[in-house]
Amino acid sequence: MASTPDSPSTSRGLAGVTAGRTAICSLEGTLRYRGYDIADLVAGSFEETAYLLLRGSLPTATELDAFSNRIRKAARSLPPLIPELLARLAKAAPQASTMDALRTAVSALGQLAVDNGPQMPVDQLARETQTTIAEQLIGQVAAALATWVDLTNDRTPASWPEQPLAAALLSRLRGGAISSAEAEAFDTTLILYAEHEFNASTFAARTVTSTGADMHSAVTAAIGALKGPLHGGANEKVLQQLGEIGSLDRVEPWLAEQLAARRVVMGFGHRVYKQGDVRAVLLADVCRGLIRTDGMAESHQQLEQLADRLEGLMLEQKGLKPNLDWPAARVYHALGLPISVFTPIFVVARMSGWTAHVVEQMGDNRLIRPLSEYRGAAPRAYSMLAERST
Repeated sequence: MASTPDSPSTSRGLAGVTAGRTAICSLEGTLRYRGYDIADLVAGSFEETAYLLLRGSLPTATELDAFSNRIRKAARSLPPLIPELLARLAKAAPQASTMDALRTAVSALGQLAVDNGPQMPVDQLARETQTTIAEQLIGQVAAALATWVDLTNDRTPASWPEQPLAAALLSRLRGGAISSAEAEAFDTTLILYAEHEFNASTFAARTVTSTGADMHSAVTAAIGALKGPLHGGANEKVLQQLGEIGSLDRVEPWLAEQLAARRVVMGFGHRVYKQGDVRAVLLADVCRGLIRTDGMAESHQQLEQLADRLEGLMLEQKGLKPNLDWPAARVYHALGLPISVFTPIFVVARMSGWTAHVVEQMGDNRLIRPLSEYRGAAPRAYSMLAERST
């Protein structure tokens, strides 16, 4: 049936609707994790940010070291069945989405752990148990991603390095040594992608959790939501767009074609950030610094010039500023990573935010069950099969 305007009591896509309460993240004025400005948090490490999201406070040096070791141990001790499963999947469907591989791995991890969820209501001991599961998942999902990349590139899966998560994962994804500048840039992307309030994947995780389901089920649903091109897949589309444009002289005609066809230009605008995405500003600085490092190919400089031109035109013609996906795609490209791992990296980062929300939902739960506005047929009388005309 034809689309009709929303009534005053409905909102398509829940736009502008406050669907719950959280102490994890705020988008008021700027992005804050547990009250801390994201511009300050990027000076630390991903592990520090993950600890903050899960446990509510910044860690001491001793706490951070122990937390990092627990994540590293989880990555190094991925249950043997997971690599075996991924190896069979890689052989059967080597071109399958990496997101599907991660979703399958998390689901299998839940079965191996016999995770049936906590008894409701959740007490403090149960919350600590769930937080321990969250820590394990952060390391396990990173290791599962690295394993899948090795397998689909005909490499024997390597052991997990004794390094911080960002450096360890980047070196595994690249299959070789990385510089400190590359590790630092990659770490910043993980911090910026770690959490973002009630986005689609987080809300999916909280909805599943609200039914009394387990953390692995909630995270599996979140990965499925993040796979969509309007959510996590946007960073992949950014680089594909830049590849389509190809050269500086093609920017204006390419954009004119997109706008005339009413196609979305990925990497610009945001449902919440009307004045621009602070994460994009922070990562743009990192991107420029990375591009200037010694040994960076000239092609990356050219890509930045192209990106700068398109960014200026989007602001001039549409009044739209970049979101996080715009610089993130270029950072990952400069780091030598294939497009196929862009969104899976998002999964690794957002594991900390998702699991923090799962624990929070468990601790103050009510079944998420919104209403809908019916737009179907008017009441109709039922007739028996024999009475219906063919």
